[in-house]
Formats: sequence, structure tokens, C-alpha cells
Amino acid sequence: MELTPRLQLIAEQVPQGARLVDVGTDHGYLPVWLLCSGQIDHAIAADLRAGPLERARETARQHGQTEHISFRLCNGLTAVEPEEVDTVAIAGMGGETITSILKAAPWTHQDKLLLLQPMSGELQLRKWLQDHGYAILRERIAKEGKRLYSILTVKSGIMDPLSPAELWAGRGCGDPLWPEYLAMRAQKAEKALQGHREAKKPDKTAVAQLEAVLAGLREMEKGWRPMTTVGEVFSYLQEKAPFELQADFDNAGFLVGREAAAVSKILVALDATESVVEEACELGAQLIVTHHPVIFGPVQAVTDQTVAGRVLLALAELRIAAICAHTNLDAVEGGVNDALALRLGLTNIQLLKQDGVDRQGRPYGIGRVGYVSEQPLYDFAMAVKRLLGANGLRLVAGERPVRKVAVGGGACSDMVQDVLAQECDTFITSDVKYHHFLEARALGINLVDAGHFPTENVVCPVLRDWLAQRFPQVSVSISQYHREVFSYL
Repeated sequence: MELTPRLQLIAEQVPQGARLVDVGTDHGYLPVWLLCSGQIDHAIAADLRAGPLERARETARQHGQTEHISFRLCNGLTAVEPEEVDTVAIAGMGGETITSILKAAPWTHQDKLLLLQPMSGELQLRKWLQDHGYAILRERIAKEGKRLYSILTVKSGIMDPLSPAELWAGRGCGDPLWPEYLAMRAQKAEKALQGHREAKKPDKTAVAQLEAVLAGLREMEKGWRPMTTVGEVFSYLQEKAPFELQADFDNAGFLVGREAAAVSKILVALDATESVVEEACELGAQLIVTHHPVIFGPVQAVTDQTVAGRVLLALAELRIAAICAHTNLDAVEGGVNDALALRLGLTNIQLLKQDGVDRQGRPYGIGRVGYVSEQPLYDFAMAVKRLLGANGLRLVAGERPVRKVAVGGGACSDMVQDVLAQECDTFITSDVKYHHFLEARALGINLVDAGHFPTENVVCPVLRDWLAQRFPQVSVSISQYHREVFSYL
């Protein structure tokens, strides 16, 4: 199944393991595609009309996904409970309709991810979101035929007020199509202005407002920078996750490429594998940003006789740069471990162990501690599996139900004593060795090995968001090729 450019851009924004509701699902293409790709394991398909909902059922039947979709005949979100979903997609409707749906579901303001694609009324939608405590994290542009569509990624929060011109065209986006979209919106503003000027009794206020909008749009066109360099991206990541914080054994940093090379597309992945490099080439990406270093141990030769050699050769031959943020990204605020804690629904999140402060005085350290509602280990473990998209888990049960939880993305099982010192009852990490399971059982701690890939891949959306917001003229996407490498029998 292939998605339209609009739906494909929306699908790229859906987090791994999300609990999705697709409002106005029509043929059900979005939830079915996400299920078939393994990105989610359950979805709600909602539509106001019986016909489109039946077409969605048929699409699900054709692809063997009927049991994984709950079909709801309802107006907007009226038949959806807040606890059922964490991601809401509303596409193919006017901005006023989207606004009315959100008005009728105030729970969408409760830390839900909203993916909104208005067919019209973008100005009204942006203004309503701004006025009601929602933050537009980014906008992406899809082109179908001659038409351009904006996809807004939204969460509750505070953002800087949008100017009149930004209400018309947005505040840039992670997509090279934005200048074309900007020109289209300027054309519409000019047409509206002309209509007011030619009226028998021109509305002077409306004329002045549209003149201000057009002036702002022209300034935005002048200020748009068509080129970002690899060096600029590396400098920004140095601000977010200083590379001097990496562990002694690590090799994070700018590892392949030319600092002055121009970047219009970035691919984010956990690892720079051969398939990821191939994917970057297909996308036309000039830079790959990964968590794991593409060069880790000593490299004595770069040939096609080794896996590492083939990856490095491909990067060099295709002129694709590589920047890798590893243990520094594990430790900083907002990095791997915060992303993991948030994905698992932890509250009151704190450092598991502080290793120091950076040059800006920000504390850092590996691991996080937080709280969940008290529940049996089995229930929590099943939620972990679903939320992380893990193929399986290994675990040992302690003596208490789950309440205070420590997380360590990647191989952190040697931090069991730190977990014990924080009086946690549960530890989620990966690559757990046999003796650590024995130790946890003896200490009465619930220990869950959720896999290296699942516990760290949660940072890829974070990297994408950071880069897309800082470099709105650059298209930033997450690898669709790279998946968990092993399965369980």
C-alpha cells in the first residue's frame, strides 16, 4: 500500500507504539499502513458517515488488520475516550471543522500529539490554536499535483505569538517546499486585498491588515535561507547535547563528511547501517544523524570486505555526511533517557544519578526515575512492550508492584545499585546479563530488559523535532528502513 504525500507526511510524525485515532478516516489508509509497517499495534478509525467507515473496514480486511482497528461511527472525537489515545490525526477537513472537533474535545489539550492537515482555513486554525494554549511544533508541506498542503504538528504548550504573516503562512517548516507555499499564501492575500480595494465601500481595517500581511510575507521570503551546512547542524547539536559530555570509551561527534557541505535533507536513525545509507541516498539526504557512532572501534582499513568499511565507503562515495550523538545524548536533559521516561508515561521525572553539570550549568547523568500508577508487573511490562514497539521482553519479578520506576536506555544493567539507592521497585533497561537478573531477584527489584533498539530508538523523534525546529528550511525525516534486528520465538 502506498500513501498519498499528505498521508505519508502524517505517518512520518506518528511515534512508534502510538495509540492513534484517525478522525475522518475515509478509506482507513493511514491506520492500516501504520499497522502493516509495525509502527503501531492498534488504532481507532472514526468517521461521521457510515460509507467511509465501511470503506475503511474493507481496507483493513484486505490487509488483515481488522482485529487491530476499532471502528467508531461518530462526529469528530465524541466516541473516543481520552485514555484510549495519545495521538490524534485529523486530515482532509477545513480549518473551521478541525477547530470545532478540538473545541468539543478539550482533553486534546492534555499532552496529546495532534497531527492536523487542513484543506482550507489555515489562518483561522493557527489563530485558534495559538489563542487556546496549543503550540505548533512544526509545519511540513505536501505537494499533490499543483496543490500544496500544510501538516501541523501540535501539542499543548506556549509558543511565541504568530505575526499576521505567520498566521497566513506558518513559521517555516522542515521542508524545502515552504517558499513555494509562502508564495501561494501571498498570492491569496493579494487577491483578498484586491477584492477589498475594489469594493464600493472598502473596509479600511481589512485593507490595512492585509497590507501588513503582505509586507510580512515579503520579508519572510527575503529572510528565508536556502542553505544549511553540516557544520551548522553539528554546532547546534553541540548546544543541545555537548559532545564533551560523552563517556571516555565513546566516539560521538562529526565523523564523516565535509563541514561546509550544504544540507537540504537530513535522515535520522539509531544506526547508520547499509540500508540506512541506501535510504538516505533514495531520499536525497546529504546528512545522516544517528545515536550510535558509525565509527566506534579502531578502523584499520576502509574496504568492501567489512560491514563498517562498506558503510564508510558508501557514505564517502555518495557524499553523505554523518554526525553521531551517543552517550552525550544519553545524559543530557531531553535526550534518550528523558524520551524513554516520557514514552513510558513516567511523571515527576528526575535524574537517576547526576554525573556533573555542563558549561551552561545544566545537570546531566545517565538514567531517569519517575512514577506510574501502582500496577502489577505483568500489566506494566505489556504496556512497555506496546509503547516501545518491542518484539519481546525478558524480565524477572521482584517483591513489589510497579510504582517507582527507573529507566536506562541501552545497556545500563550495571546501574542496579543506583536503582536500589533511589528505592525504585522497577528498572527498565536492555542488554541485561544473567548475573544482573540474579542480583535483581535477590534484591527484590523488578528488572525488565526491553531491548537495546526499543529503549533507545525513542530518541529519533526528539532529534527530528530539534533539527526541524532549528532548521525549518531543511527536510528532516526518520528512517523507515531501520528496525529491531532480532525477534523472539
